[in-house]
Amino acid sequence: MRKSLYLFFVLPLLAACEVLQGSGYRVAEAQLLFPEATERWTYFYGEPREVRLGEKTLRLEKATRESLWAVPGALWVEGNPLLREVGPALRPPAEAVRGIAGSLVEVRAQSALRATWLYDGVGWVRLTGSLKEGERRSLVQPASYLTPDLYAFTGTETQVLLREVLARRGGRQVVLFELQEPVLKPLSLDPAPEGYRVGALLVQYGLRLEAVSLPPPSYRILDRGTQAAYQETEARAFLANDPTRFAEVWNLVVANRIPRPPAPSVDFRTRSVAAFFWGLKPTGGYGLEVAGVTYAGDAARVVLNPISPRPGAIVTQALTSPYVLLELQRVRRVVFADPSGRVLAEARE
Repeated sequence: MRKSLYLFFVLPLLAACEVLQGSGYRVAEAQLLFPEATERWTYFYGEPREVRLGEKTLRLEKATRESLWAVPGALWVEGNPLLREVGPALRPPAEAVRGIAGSLVEVRAQSALRATWLYDGVGWVRLTGSLKEGERRSLVQPASYLTPDLYAFTGTETQVLLREVLARRGGRQVVLFELQEPVLKPLSLDPAPEGYRVGALLVQYGLRLEAVSLPPPSYRILDRGTQAAYQETEARAFLANDPTRFAEVWNLVVANRIPRPPAPSVDFRTRSVAAFFWGLKPTGGYGLEVAGVTYAGDAARVVLNPISPRPGAIVTQALTSPYVLLELQRVRRVVFADPSGRVLAEARE
């Protein structure tokens, strides 16, 4: 009886230990698509051990010296700070060109991208977020410098990768594309690692000049201010796809004005009007800025920057009602959100 009870309690514990033990190491892989070659940089983390890669045995051990390619905490591979493989160059799945005007840049994605970064000789700027396969994005080069935050890599890994990318630039500008999907198959390691992070980065050195022009704006601000006739405290959105509905929305904007200005002219065959009322505010100092508009199917997403007075600021001690009125492409739904993605209000046809 005692032996049965012993087995009843001990065997499940042993099984749990096997599950929790795992393979004892993790992998982070960077696939670097340089113009002259494709390189795979693989870092290993965990306790020293041996793993097999095909017919080869890799000895993973603690770092014994410093190296520009080493990442703090990563194991060395056969006396090297990483496992590095070099293969032939691949056809670039993205490209960036500079407009003749100088400040214009166009990013062209033949494969899906997570983000695009430009090093202009002084620092890094973020050109785009995610782009779909076949999408183009024309823009004015941003003026603020940022440290790239690469999706698949830690901060220390990113530092090492960027240092290597810049070391090869030869004084040229650099465009760094984060690809959505890897281009190389993962390594077949035995035993398999507990975790396998992989990211693919396309590196472009230099930007050739082309005639680049910005696309026409996808929206038009019809009116914006802080003295709407809308008197509710809750934020609300409206969507108008015909003159009658537009007249109702326009009345919420100008009902308190004397004389009332006429409504702007809108072609409702191809356009819609969207309005956002932030609601009554206790003082002045509140306002709304339009950060951008994107479209998906028959819906539009409007990103607003809500502005509030700073603590201690001198503002008018009177109720205000901030609003913005936009002409959009023809849609049946509009969502207003702040830069963090929080939905402020939405409306449907």
